Amino acid sequence: MEAIIEYFVQSSVILALFYIIYFLLLRNERFFTEIRGFLLLSLCTAILLPFIKIPYTVLVEAVENTVIAGDLSFVSGSVEPVIKQESFYTLSTIVFLIYLLVASILFIRSLIKVGQIYRMISGKQYTVIDNFKIVLLDQSIPAFTFFGYIVINREEFNNESRQNILAHEKVHAQQKHWIDLLLVELMTIVFWFNPFVWLFQLALKQTHELLADDGVIAHGYNIGQYQALLINQLMGAEVVGLANNFNYSINKKRMIMMSKDKSPKNRRYKLLMMFPVIVAVVIFNLRIEEVHAKEATVAEVHKQETVKITGVVLANDDKPIPGATVLVEGTSIGTVANFNGEFELSIVKSANINVSFIALETKKIPVEDFVLNGKKTDKGYFLKIKLKEENEQSLGEDNVYVSVDEKPVFPGGDLAMRKHIARTVKYPREAQKKGIEGKVLVTFVINKLGEVENARVMRSVCPSIDKEAIRIVSTLPKWIPGKMDGSPVNVSYTIPLSFGLQNGQGMIVVGEPRKPKKQYKGEDIYVIVEQMPKFPGGHDKVQKYLEKEINKLDSKFKIGKRCFVSFVITKEGKIDNIRMTRGTGNAEVDAKAIEIVKGFPIWEPGIEGGKAVHMAYTLPITFKSL
Repeated sequence: MEAIIEYFVQSSVILALFYIIYFLLLRNERFFTEIRGFLLLSLCTAILLPFIKIPYTVLVEAVENTVIAGDLSFVSGSVEPVIKQESFYTLSTIVFLIYLLVASILFIRSLIKVGQIYRMISGKQYTVIDNFKIVLLDQSIPAFTFFGYIVINREEFNNESRQNILAHEKVHAQQKHWIDLLLVELMTIVFWFNPFVWLFQLALKQTHELLADDGVIAHGYNIGQYQALLINQLMGAEVVGLANNFNYSINKKRMIMMSKDKSPKNRRYKLLMMFPVIVAVVIFNLRIEEVHAKEATVAEVHKQETVKITGVVLANDDKPIPGATVLVEGTSIGTVANFNGEFELSIVKSANINVSFIALETKKIPVEDFVLNGKKTDKGYFLKIKLKEENEQSLGEDNVYVSVDEKPVFPGGDLAMRKHIARTVKYPREAQKKGIEGKVLVTFVINKLGEVENARVMRSVCPSIDKEAIRIVSTLPKWIPGKMDGSPVNVSYTIPLSFGLQNGQGMIVVGEPRKPKKQYKGEDIYVIVEQMPKFPGGHDKVQKYLEKEINKLDSKFKIGKRCFVSFVITKEGKIDNIRMTRGTGNAEVDAKAIEIVKGFPIWEPGIEGGKAVHMAYTLPITFKSL
């Protein structure tokens, strides 16, 4: 529909510009053949020129997608697909149906015109004079020309004083003015809404009559007698508009033009004014195709040198990080580290990779580093990658937290947020046409005032979908801000948005499919709750408690390593189901860590839907060295 509207708009503008040139510069000139050519060329240009699209490729630098790891406990929950189906009776559809209705009526009217003339001359005798077929009718009508036939009243044909009428119609037939009329008739059907096409029709018919008058005078007929004859014809009935009839537009202008001297040849330069219009339209139709440098690199991998890289992603304590994300910068191409933190990837030598994990600093590494500094193995160039801890980010002078006592809440809850996104999403037309689908991870900050800031794409699909995802997140209304120790704080938040197509219609799914919850004594264990469990005294008291307990231990436990202990905080606030998620490598130290957790006092339980619930929790414990 957009392409049709664009075509009509361009054609209408071209017609308007050419008619303005005709009206201001040409209508009072006396070089009618050239003016006829100008009018016909204008019509043809208006039809064809909008189809000419000249591609012009520009290479631009691609915008990089910065990756910031957010707290996965803040990823929005699941929801059924919300399909944005457009009603058939949209405004554009209604307007298009009205257009077709009017165009159909005009087309039928034109067929009726042709039918009327055909019935008038069908089966009638005709005579051939000077290669012109002349149909003689008994009925009293003005002479006219139709599809090369000259139709004239029998008495006028036999009247010697009326031979200039026949000469007039011969000019119409000889110059094939009926072709012009057929073209402009079709134009009025297609562009009926454009007033300039109707003005073109009047201008072309007027030019035809001026050409025919000029031809009569050129044959030696007396101008005064011819003008008198024209005036006598004023009371004649008009023939239907698809024919050139003798008494069409008998007006003061025709009388003046017969007596006027021909325009000097040097005034024909005015005709050249149409070329600036053509050039302007061609320039307007330049289709600038931006090719993003990084996207072009990925799309043409086969044309560049590709290497195989391998590596292991480690934490500061040299423990592997399973599930670390390895992405080619500026694309959605990548892999995930296995249980041992290892990964393999075939990649263009000139590219960069971003390695990230939850609550750890994202690291950007050029592939060249693997080649220059890595160890060459059978599997490729090997490199160890260490990710630093990043418990806090910064937003201006304030910290951005990835773990808080109370997470931010969308007004009305998660369901209200999903409904808001479903109402505001606009599936990018470009992606819809190309059948592009995929999931975008968008990370952003909900500041202390509840406003959304710093929205960025964490995982990309394509530029148009990424842009729409950022737009959706950036237009979210104010949230209830997250809190730490009772005070509002800046919180990092991540939402996955899945863009998909179903029966050609765009849809968006907010969040991941929900996995079945684990059970504790027959009840669900939550990993995401409205209000996080609290250690007695607040969040910072946990670390103080751990430091106090570790300081009591013998020096053999102070090995400078960290472990991760998982447990369940029951709805009564008790600690249960304690297990070691990732140990230090020292069984005695790991056992002591579990013993410390068992000694935790009663917590304030997590709250979901206004009720206390069982909550899964993972805690890092560092046994600092002496």
